[in-house]
Amino acid sequence: MMLLKNLTKAYISTVETQNNHGEYEKQWTFLKIVFLNLQQDINELDRQSNGEINYDIYKARTDIDYKLENGYGVSFTDISKSNDFIPEYKILSQNKIGNSITYRLERYYGD
Repeated sequence: MMLLKNLTKAYISTVETQNNHGEYEKQWTFLKIVFLNLQQDINELDRQSNGEINYDIYKARTDIDYKLENGYGVSFTDISKSNDFIPEYKILSQNKIGNSITYRLERYYGD
C-alpha cells in the first residue's frame, strides 16, 4: 500500500471531438481526482534519436485501479471548476504488474 504523503493529487480529464461546421475542435472535460505516486524514471527508451533525454515523461504508479485509459489528460493544478483548459500531461500507456499499475505520462502541448 502506498503512503498518502508520497502521493500527488491529479485531476483526470477526457477529450471530446466536436465538428463545428467542418472544423474539428477538442473539448476537455474534468472526470475525477486521483492520487498517484509520480516518479521520473529515465531509461534508454526515453532517450531521443539524437541522444537527448526526454524529461517530459513521468511514470505515475498506484495500487488502486482508477480505470484510467490511454489518451486521458492529467493535470496537477485544479481544473475541476474550469470549462476551458488543456491538461498538462496525457496518458500514453499503462502497465499492470501484480497489484500495481504504472501509467506513462508525457507532457501535452495541445494539438
